[in-house]
Amino acid sequence: MIKETIEDSPVSPQIGRAYLCLHGHFYQPPREDPFTGIIPIEPEATPYVNFNEKITAECYLPNAEAGNFASISYDLGPTLASWLEGAHPHVYQQIIAADYQHRMRYGVGNALAQAYNHTILPLANSRDKNTQILWGLQDFRHRYGHDAHGMWLAETAVDLESLDLMAQHGVLYTVLAPWQAAMPIDPTEPYLVHLFNGRSITVFFYNAPLSGGVSFDWNTTSNADLFATSYLPGQLVKSKRDTGEAQLLLIATDGELYGHHKPWRDKFMTHLIQSGAPAYGFEVCTLERYMQMYPATKEVALHVPSAWSCGHGVARWDTGCECTEGDSSWKGKLRSALNHLAECGDQLFEQYAGETLSDPWAARNAYLALRNGWATPESFWAQYGKAQHLLEHPQLAERTRLLLEA
Repeated sequence: MIKETIEDSPVSPQIGRAYLCLHGHFYQPPREDPFTGIIPIEPEATPYVNFNEKITAECYLPNAEAGNFASISYDLGPTLASWLEGAHPHVYQQIIAADYQHRMRYGVGNALAQAYNHTILPLANSRDKNTQILWGLQDFRHRYGHDAHGMWLAETAVDLESLDLMAQHGVLYTVLAPWQAAMPIDPTEPYLVHLFNGRSITVFFYNAPLSGGVSFDWNTTSNADLFATSYLPGQLVKSKRDTGEAQLLLIATDGELYGHHKPWRDKFMTHLIQSGAPAYGFEVCTLERYMQMYPATKEVALHVPSAWSCGHGVARWDTGCECTEGDSSWKGKLRSALNHLAECGDQLFEQYAGETLSDPWAARNAYLALRNGWATPESFWAQYGKAQHLLEHPQLAERTRLLLEA
C-alpha cells in the first residue's frame, strides 16, 4: 500500500447515514521446508519458534477470541488457513465460524476468497490466472461451505482479464485502491466495472487517508474513540451528509497490523467496532451487506495493470521500478528467465500429461481437491484419466500426479 495518512479534522457530529467497514487481508506465505513439510526454526521470531506462531499469538488468536472477525470484512489466504487448521485448529475454527455467524445474522457472508498462491495475476498467463482463481474459490468453498462472492487480489494487482475470469466464476466484487481508477471517483460508494460479453463486477475503493493512517501512523490508532470522532467524519462527503445519502468508509489494510505489526491494535479494532464508531453514529458494516443494501449504480474505468503498493502499474514485480530502493533492473531478467522456464514446463506438461489425461488443463484446475484429500484418487482418475483403470498402473498414476503437482 502506498503511504498516505490523515490529519486530525474535527467536524460536526451530524454525519448522516454513514457506514464503516474494516477489511483485513490476512496472509502468510508457505514457510514449510518442501522436503520435510515442517517450518524450520526462525531465530528472528524468538521467543516463538517461527513467525507463524508469533503472528498467531499476537494477531490471529486475540482477534479471534475478541470476536473481531464476525464484524469486519476479511480474507484468509489458503496457505495460512491450511497451516492454522493443522497447528491451531481452535483459532482456525473461530475465524471460519465468523463468516457463518455473519450469514446467520445478515443473510450474506463477510469472508472473501483469495487467489490461491498470492500471485500477481496481471503477470500470469491466462491459464495460470484461471487456475489461481479457481483454486482460491475451491479452497474457500471447502472451508466455508458456500461459494465466495468476493475475492481479494494480491497487492490489489488487477487487469481486466483477471476481473473477467473472476466474474465468469461467480465473483461479484473486489477491493482496489482509489488511484487504480482511471477517472475521478467518490470512494464512499461502490462502482461497476464492465467487462466482456456483458459481464461486470463491483469494485469497492478503500479510503486512502484512513487506510494509510491506520497502516503507517502510530498516532492514528492510539485511541479508538478519538479516531471515530475526529478522523472518520472528515472523510464523509458533505453533500451526502446533508441529504442523508448513504456512504461507506472502507479501511483496507493487512490484517496482521492489528496486533502483530502494531501491538495492541487488536484492542483498538475491538473498541472501534463495538463502541467507538457506533457511539458516534457510524454503523459497522461489511462489503457484501453494503452491496446488498446499496448496489453500485455508477461505472468506472480502471488503470490496468495497477496495484495498491505502486503507482507504476506492476513493474515492481516485473521489470523493476523506481519505487524500489536501489537498483531493481535485475528483476526483468529474472522474470524473463522464469517465464521461459514456465513455457517449457507447460509444453512438457501438455505432452506427457496428455498421454494419461483427457484434458490436462481441466485436470490441473481440479487437482486441488485430490492434492488436499478432498477427492479420492478413484473419482479423480475416473473423471479426468484417459485410461479407465489408471490406478492399476501405479507408476503411471504417480508420474501424472507429479506432473500436476509441478
